[in-house]
Amino acid sequence: MVVGAVGTSIDVTGTSLTLDEIIAVAREGKKVAIGHSGLERIKRGRQILEDAIARGERIYGATTSVGPKTSSPISQANVGEFNRRLLRTHNAGHGPLANRDAVRATMLVLLNSVVSGRTGVRPLVAEVIVEALNSDRPVKMHVWGSMGQSDMSSMSDIALDLFADIELAAGEALALLNSSAMSTGMAALTLIDLGRLLRFSTLVSALSMEGYAANPSIVSAIALESRPLKGLRIQGEAIRRYINGSYILSKDGPRNLQDPLCFRSLPMIQGVAHDNLAFAGGQIERELNASQGNPVISIEEGSLAAVANFDMVSLCMALDVMRLGFAPLVTSSTERVAKLVDTTWSGLAPSLIEEDGVGAPGFNGAALFHKSIASEARLLTAPVVGELASSSHSNGVMDRASLAALSARRSAELYIIGKSAIAMELMVAAQAVELRGRLPLGGTTQLLLAFVRQAVPFAAAGQSAPNVQPLLEHIEKFTRLLDDLMLK
Repeated sequence: MVVGAVGTSIDVTGTSLTLDEIIAVAREGKKVAIGHSGLERIKRGRQILEDAIARGERIYGATTSVGPKTSSPISQANVGEFNRRLLRTHNAGHGPLANRDAVRATMLVLLNSVVSGRTGVRPLVAEVIVEALNSDRPVKMHVWGSMGQSDMSSMSDIALDLFADIELAAGEALALLNSSAMSTGMAALTLIDLGRLLRFSTLVSALSMEGYAANPSIVSAIALESRPLKGLRIQGEAIRRYINGSYILSKDGPRNLQDPLCFRSLPMIQGVAHDNLAFAGGQIERELNASQGNPVISIEEGSLAAVANFDMVSLCMALDVMRLGFAPLVTSSTERVAKLVDTTWSGLAPSLIEEDGVGAPGFNGAALFHKSIASEARLLTAPVVGELASSSHSNGVMDRASLAALSARRSAELYIIGKSAIAMELMVAAQAVELRGRLPLGGTTQLLLAFVRQAVPFAAAGQSAPNVQPLLEHIEKFTRLLDDLMLK
């Protein structure tokens, strides 16, 4: 039997889930299926668990209770009731709800874990999750409560919803609870989002350079080759590509030999974020197909072992590193906005609007707002992996935690605030470019300026600075067009 139609759907194998597949299912509504080999893995894992139960082995969550009551045996006659109580006990069930994308990503990661055969559940469990994904079933999942020792409260939301009318077999309730699928799914989504934010920021910074008449020597071949960092080279080459043909590349283009570091260090700032994202991406891609449960079943060896695979320290660390790379990025964006708005630095009209005798403050308000949200963004980049020293229960077993879910949530918040900050820089850079009036612009930055002007107008003398909200909405509406610009 095959669950779903492989070929028209994404084949979930338990071993090969990718970031692209997470996006396709979570955001594009792609359907999923389990092929014959996947079903065989599930059946083999279940058989290994049932054989161990029949031999009378002590198996956490299957023949024994959990946490402080690990020493308490479970009568197989009471398994159904134990499972119901286990799910309800761990269901805190309050706080913010995850959005649809996060819920679907969570269910896909959970399904992949089930198909691996390492959790020991029946094929029925996989079938229910497949049906929920393919029917786009709405499921409420709260995002509070995970300490990085599985996303137990959030996963109990999903388990209680999907399996309300199904009696779970031995070990299945724990398999559903003992998962960090929410942390992992959200990590995958935010990795994609922050990667896009980095590319957007690099594109915008190129226009800021033209607005400032900055020195482009920072992206020369000599500069990029003199410091062999992969991210620096890739992001520097992107800026050079965006400004190709620009007036700032001419002999009389740059105003200064030495620009402020928010301009002069651009390839390094963007490059660090690139390298941190690359590290995080490798860790998250591996985590998509890693065992996160306890116990773990080896379908190759035909045995199982008690483990601590639910400890998400590697995922939390990867997310922390990913966010930390954006701290200098948002700080530098704020400084570029401040320099462009300040006539002392930019050489342009004060506040980037020509005076008409009234004395309107121009883009000063935007610069101050930018500082505010950049401060929030910097706070979100702070690491959380060492935040909770102990989470001891009365038996002292659960004595450390990683807070991976919190790290994933902060990464998602960073993307939202960061996108707003970079959009504000884009609006200010466009005003500076037109006010300076020097041509030509780079081939790509010229297209970017036209993109901006579809949403917000140039502010002439006597006019107020526009609000950034129409530009943000324009970015959301024309994401593919913006993606095309970032590839030019």
